[in-house]
Amino acid sequence: MRTKLLLAAAATFFTLTASAAPQGTASERVDVVGAQPKQAQMSAFVFDGVQGDYQLDDGRTLTVTGTRDGQARKLYADFGDGATELVHVGKNRFVAVGKDLRLSFDRPNERRVVDTVRVSNLAGRYVALAQR
Repeated sequence: MRTKLLLAAAATFFTLTASAAPQGTASERVDVVGAQPKQAQMSAFVFDGVQGDYQLDDGRTLTVTGTRDGQARKLYADFGDGATELVHVGKNRFVAVGKDLRLSFDRPNERRVVDTVRVSNLAGRYVALAQR
């Protein structure tokens, strides 16, 4: 019984591998575009609450600013190398457009003031931290 299951699994694997093989000629070009983070609804409370200057533990200063155009709100992060737009992806979490960075703003007990900012890459690896 085990042998039959192993043979069936191996046959399925090789069938799937063969069907995933590249098709066509070597001159074909495929452009792969990274997935864009989905914008989450950002309240005025979050928009106003995360703006400010944060002294990071690696010596840099993170400056978060915002702009409003009617109901549209946009945030920008500047680590000293120019402002980058932030996309709100969830509760107090943002992704920097065009950079391998995520920012998480922690507000203990939902206070208005941000207590901790965690900066990590998209894989979740720690980059920098700011605490007030």
